[in-house]
Amino acid sequence: MIGFEFPFIETFISALLAFLLGLLWYHPKTLGTKWLEARGKDEEQMDATTFPFVVTFMLWILAAVFYSFLAGFHGVDNPRDFIALSSLLWVAFSMPPTLMGSFYTGYPFQAVAIDSAYQLAGYYMFAMTHTAALLLN
Repeated sequence: MIGFEFPFIETFISALLAFLLGLLWYHPKTLGTKWLEARGKDEEQMDATTFPFVVTFMLWILAAVFYSFLAGFHGVDNPRDFIALSSLLWVAFSMPPTLMGSFYTGYPFQAVAIDSAYQLAGYYMFAMTHTAALLLN
């Protein structure tokens, strides 16, 4: 129906790696403390439930599915093109709404930069996972 074999394993692994990168990205010893300071919050003010983590993982799965679909549909089959796809998707669909939303909500630029850079890094995790799968096959 879609003209290519959908890479279910690569899709799931890339979503998982992007999610795990977020755990590292927002850890207090990396960018987590700076992110909280930029938002004018401290750790006690953050949601201590698992809900944000579950939703974030599900959203990374959704993003990974669309990434895999677009890569397969357009015949992306080399590392350069995977990186290009990641960059273009971020520039076109991720960074602008994040930045626009900050203008209306007053979300601090430093926090926007940390969030937006994480989104790009997540897309690069997609590219690296698909590239690794190509090299292993």
